[in-house]
Amino acid sequence: MVWYRIGPLETLGHVVEAQRLLWVLCRKCGHTQRFDPRHLMALRGDLTLKELQRQLRCQRCRRQRAAVVADDEGWPRRD
Repeated sequence: MVWYRIGPLETLGHVVEAQRLLWVLCRKCGHTQRFDPRHLMALRGDLTLKELQRQLRCQRCRRQRAAVVADDEGWPRRD
């Protein structure tokens, strides 16, 4: 698998360039969800992952205690 980005993934734009998905974990209740960074970028703009963490709210417990991590796997292929 070829990654198109070399270097740290610090912004949503970097994650899109690397063709990775994002895992968002609630540090309060443990709820996890995977997001496509292209959708988040369309809604929020090209934020840093730290800024995105501060803005997201858990769908289960409604707290703002998110941890955002880029997934090791790339986008699903559509062959």
